[in-house]
Amino acid sequence: MARLLPLLAALAPLIALPLAGASHVVSGTDARLPMSLSTVIQDLEAEGASYVTTAAFLTSRSVRRGESERLLRSLFGVEGDSNEEEVRYGVTTAFGKKLADSPEEENDDEEGGSGVAVACPPCASRRGGATASEVSSTVVACGGTVVYVADGVDLGRGEGLFDYLGPALERLLAFRAAAEASEDGSAAAKHRPSTLIVVFGDATNAKEMAAMQKQWESAAAQMLRSLIQPRGAAKATKLEDVFDRIEYLTADERDVDMHLCPAGGRVSAPGSPSSREPAEVASSVSDVVSAGLVENLGPMVEMAAKVPVKQACPRLTNPVDLAAARRLGPLAQTALAECLETVRDATGDEGTTLVPEFGALCDAAIHRALDTLDDATGSRLKKSPVAKRIRADLVENLYAEMGDVYELQVAALREAAFASFRAKLNKLRIGPNLPDQMGDAAESSLKEFASAVKKLRVSRATGLGSWMTNADQISSLRSRFAEHNAERLKAARASGQFKPVPRKGVTVGLHWLLPKPFGNDYRQEPKATRAPEDLVYAPADGVTDVSGNEIRTGDWRRAVVPAPSGSEMMYLK
Repeated sequence: MARLLPLLAALAPLIALPLAGASHVVSGTDARLPMSLSTVIQDLEAEGASYVTTAAFLTSRSVRRGESERLLRSLFGVEGDSNEEEVRYGVTTAFGKKLADSPEEENDDEEGGSGVAVACPPCASRRGGATASEVSSTVVACGGTVVYVADGVDLGRGEGLFDYLGPALERLLAFRAAAEASEDGSAAAKHRPSTLIVVFGDATNAKEMAAMQKQWESAAAQMLRSLIQPRGAAKATKLEDVFDRIEYLTADERDVDMHLCPAGGRVSAPGSPSSREPAEVASSVSDVVSAGLVENLGPMVEMAAKVPVKQACPRLTNPVDLAAARRLGPLAQTALAECLETVRDATGDEGTTLVPEFGALCDAAIHRALDTLDDATGSRLKKSPVAKRIRADLVENLYAEMGDVYELQVAALREAAFASFRAKLNKLRIGPNLPDQMGDAAESSLKEFASAVKKLRVSRATGLGSWMTNADQISSLRSRFAEHNAERLKAARASGQFKPVPRKGVTVGLHWLLPKPFGNDYRQEPKATRAPEDLVYAPADGVTDVSGNEIRTGDWRRAVVPAPSGSEMMYLK
C-alpha cells in the first residue's frame, strides 16, 4: 500500500485532466429576466467559452415546483451538491454551463469551447411565478430555442398547456417580422435558427410517446390559429413554421443541452447554427430590453390597428387576460374590416358616392360588429379588463373610421345642395326684387340641406370622435350661399341687367315753440344773447327749461310760451 501512494500522487494530475474538460455549471443568478442572461453570458466568456447557445426552460401549468426543479437538474445535467446553490428552481432565473469539449475541439488550441446559458423563469406558481411578458421577452432573447415540459394532465384537458408558450410564440413571430422589415440589414441577420425540445414527463414507452405527441401537435395547431400573427408574412399553422427543429424526449433523458443544435449535431461542435459569439448573444438580449418587450405585452391588436390606440397596454399576468387578448384581438380586427367593407360597398372605395341614409347604414354595421365581438366574448371573458379594453378600442376605431367617411358624405351632400341652389337661381327673373328672391332661394336650400344632413349623422358620434355638428355644417353652407349671391348681384349690376328700385324721398319738418315777439331758442341761455336794440326775456331764476314740477302743478303751456311781465323784461342798447 505504501508503494502505491507515490504512484497515485504522480497520476493525480492525469486523472484530473478529463474532469477539467467536463461539463460544469459556471454561475447562476437570481436577477430579473431577460437581463440576467447578460450576466451569465459574461461569466461564460470569462470561463473561456468562445461560443454560447441560449435556451429557455418552460413548463406547462400542472407541472409542480418540485417536479420542475428535478427535471431542470436532470435534463441539463446539473448534479452534485456543489451545484445546489448555483441552480435552484424558483430562485435562480438563469445559469451558465460550460460544455465538455467535442472531439473536433480537442486538437484546436485557438477555440475556448462552448457554453449554454439557460433561462428558467418559474412557471409553476401563479403568485410568485414569472409574468407572461417576462417569459415572452426571455424566449425572444434566447432566439426562440425552448425546452418545454408538457404535463399529461394539461395534454388531456387542453388547458394550461400554452399559458406561457402561446404568448411567447406570438411575440417571437412579431419580433422576427419587425427584424425582417427593418431597414438595417444587420437586424434581419439576428434571426437565429431555433430548436424546440418537448419533454413528456408521463411517457414511459414509445406508444405513450406517440399518443402524447399526437395530442400535442393537435393542441399546438389550434393554439397557432388563435395567435395574432404579423400581416404580410406567411402565417404559421404548425410548429415547424416557427422552429427549425423539433424533438420529442422523455423525462429520463440526460444532457438535453446537447440536443439544442438545430442541425441535429452536438451543440458544442464548431459551426453549430445555434452557437454565437458571446458579444452577439449579449447584443440580442440588449435589443429585447431596449425594444420595451419586458414591461408591456398587451393585446397585439395594436400592431395592425389603423387608428392608434391611446391607452397603455396592461401587463398580462392572468390566463383569462391572455386568452382574451389572443382570441378577441383577431376578432376585433375582422369585425372592423367587415364593417368598413359593408360601408364601402354602398359609398364606393373613395366614399364619395352619396348615401341619403348613411347614418342608419353605419349604425347597423357598427352594431353588427359589436354584437359579433360580444357573442365571442362570453360570460367568462367579459369580466377581463383586456376584453373591455379591446371592445373600447374597437368602438373608438369604428367611429373614427366612420367619421372619415362621414366627412366625405357631407362634402358630397354640400356639393349637391349647392348645385340645387344654383339651379333655383337660374330660374329667377331679373327684376327689382332679385336680391330678395335670391335670399329666399338660399334659405330654401339651407332647409333642405339641414334636413338631409341629419340623416347622415351616426348616433353617439359626438361623444366618440371629432365630428362637426350639424349647426357648423349649416353655417358653413350659409356663408357660401351668401358669397355666391353677392357675386351674382355684382355681375348683374356690372352688365346693366339689374337695376335696384329707386328710393323714395323723405321730408323732415321741424317745429319750434318760440315766444312772441322774440323768436329766440329758449334752450340757450338768454343772457348769452346780445342783440342790440332788442328786448330780452330773462326769468328770475335764470332757468329757461321747463321743470318737471311745473308740468305737474301748473299750466305747462305757459311755461313753454310764457307771458312775461314787465319786471322780467330788459332793454339792451
